[in-house]
Amino acid sequence: MLTVWTVCNGTKYTAEDVRIVRDMVARHLEQPHRFRCLADREIEGIETFIPDECWPGWWSKLLLFRYAAGQCLYLDLDTVIVGNLDRLLSDRLSLPANWGQSGHGGCQSSVMSWDANYENLGYIADLFDIDELRTPERGNCGAYGPKNLWGDQEYITEIMGNPGDVVVPMGHVCSYRYHALSGPPDDASVVCFHGEPKPAAVNEEWVIKARSSTAIAA
Repeated sequence: MLTVWTVCNGTKYTAEDVRIVRDMVARHLEQPHRFRCLADREIEGIETFIPDECWPGWWSKLLLFRYAAGQCLYLDLDTVIVGNLDRLLSDRLSLPANWGQSGHGGCQSSVMSWDANYENLGYIADLFDIDELRTPERGNCGAYGPKNLWGDQEYITEIMGNPGDVVVPMGHVCSYRYHALSGPPDDASVVCFHGEPKPAAVNEEWVIKARSSTAIAA
């Protein structure tokens, strides 16, 4: 069965954020699935997985490649789901191309899909050395290695390359900041709120409606 994952590690996000994503997934995913959260604590009403390792913040997302089994779909807690999720599923590791304007390209890891039965991606986590994590000049979870990789998506890019090489490019995922200030594109499935603002701070009707417990999938 398909497993939909998210990660809640640290104090930035709450149990309610996890439940909101769970409910959005249920409205926009047609096939049977289980919803799980890799976390550093039990979350009421959520199937929670607490790994033995304790990696800070977004770095803990890499542990999914070690522990997640079968067909997987991953969503950050600051995503807003606005369309069908089934079309995002992939056997091979699939991520959107990074849309940030920093110019470094690479993968965007707010949404990921892969099938652990099709390819074993455990080495992505196995190659991570917690002793190579240091306090960064920017960010809040530590920069990694001699290249000061900032965040799990730069680490994944370093190992896997840009989407279009080994990684399958994922469509239907966009940035609030760059693509959805006037509302989500018609073909969007997921809108990512990387950086600020986060969804809870946005008063636009479509965001509030998508995150509402009474919302109905279009």
